[in-house]
Order: sequence, then structure tokens, then C-alpha cells
Amino acid sequence: MIRIREIIYWIFVSLILVLLFGNSGGSYKYALYFVLFYIPVIVATTWFINSILIPGYLFKRRFLEFFLYLFYTIIVSVNLVYILVFFAYMLLSYYMIENISILITDFRLMPVIMFLIVLVTSFTSLLKQYLELIAQQGKDTTDNGDTIIVRAERKERRIRQSDIIYVESMSDYVRIFLEGGERVITRITISMLDNRLGDNFLRIHRSYLVNADKVESFSKELVIAGNKKLPVSRTYKDKTADFLGRYLVSEGRVLKSRPGTT
Repeated sequence: MIRIREIIYWIFVSLILVLLFGNSGGSYKYALYFVLFYIPVIVATTWFINSILIPGYLFKRRFLEFFLYLFYTIIVSVNLVYILVFFAYMLLSYYMIENISILITDFRLMPVIMFLIVLVTSFTSLLKQYLELIAQQGKDTTDNGDTIIVRAERKERRIRQSDIIYVESMSDYVRIFLEGGERVITRITISMLDNRLGDNFLRIHRSYLVNADKVESFSKELVIAGNKKLPVSRTYKDKTADFLGRYLVSEGRVLKSRPGTT
């Protein structure tokens, strides 16, 4: 559902930009042409800020890394936009070279407006995620070492941590896979849920958390839990192998890593 809303939002933004610049520039066709050139970069920039930088760095108080990566993101995004501007005008110059200066004047503010949209959208997402984080922290006071409380299907649901096999991220939602094959979908980021779960839960991928107690075998590329093969990303492979090796031994479950696991 969240992806559908995002698609509708960006379609709406694109239509507004086409109408705005098409009316001022006198050509809806060329306004659409420029919007289609720019919008992929703008959408990708907004997604990276909202889904990676804010929950993964800002909310974890890694402020230096957050602002550093934010700066790099803006620099890369601006450069990509200007590269696209260059190619857009190159293509147009083959067909209407006598009017190219008029188009430059009419649409020169479009990248600026688009980056303002990125700013507003990211700020709105930051505020929404912050309010959700405050709400989740309120729930944390009722959590204990054995259970967590999440909202699923419009009601509060208490889940025993020992029943959780693994967690899969779906952007602003997660799917919690339980013993017995049940799946619980709740609106929370995987980073927020990671902070609420016990020490036996391990982040093995940007999209996966696994309960070490449910791990059947592992390698640097895969973790098998609940008969499900879960990928281990490069970022987490050394930590995963080290943690599972030590944890499983400490729990009396001596599982050797399996380099040949596929």
C-alpha cells in the first residue's frame, strides 16, 4: 500500500510541474519532456534520504555520517540533474535550435523547484518517522524481555520474541515471520524494530533481521532459519559470521559455518 501511495504522490507532483511550467513556458509537451528527464533522479534522491539516511543514521544519532552522506547525496544528485539538462538540450537542439534559448529561459527554474520538493518531502517524512518513533518508544515501556507489542490489523498485538524466526523489511513496513508459518505485518522500519528486539536478534542485511536461536546453518553469504535462505549482505557478512559463531557456541548449539551453502 505504501508503494502505491508513493507512486500516486510522484505522479501527482509530475502533473503539477507539467501544468505549472507548461502554462508559463507555453508548451506542455516540452514541460513533460523535461519532467520525465528529471523526475527519476528526484525520486531516487528522496527515497535514499527518507529510507536510508534518516532511519539508518539520523535516528541512530550518527549525526556526522548523516550530514556527510546527505552532503554527498545532494552533490551527486545535483550533478546528475545538470548532466540530464545537458543531454536534454542537446537532443532538443537537433530539432529546434532557433528556440533553444527560449526553452532555457522558460525551464531554468525546474531543477530548483524539484529540489525544493525533495526538501519538503524529506522534512515531512522526517517528521512522520519521528512521531512514529516516539509512539514506538511509548510502547517500549510495556515491552519486556520476552515480548514486544506491535500494531497489526488495526489492533495491538503482543508477540513473544522466542516465536520470531526472522523479520523482512518492506520500506516503512516489516513482515514478522513466526513459528507455525504465521506472518505479522506492522508499520515500523526495520531499524526501529531492531532497537526493540533482544540481543539474540542479528541484522544480516538491510532488509533482514534474524533470530539467532532459529538459525539452522550459516555462511558468509547465507543464513538458513526456519527452512528459509536469507541473504547476508557484504556490509554484515563479517559481523554475522563472528556473532553467530560465538552466540551459538555460548548457547551450546555448535553449528559450523558452511562455506558451500547455497
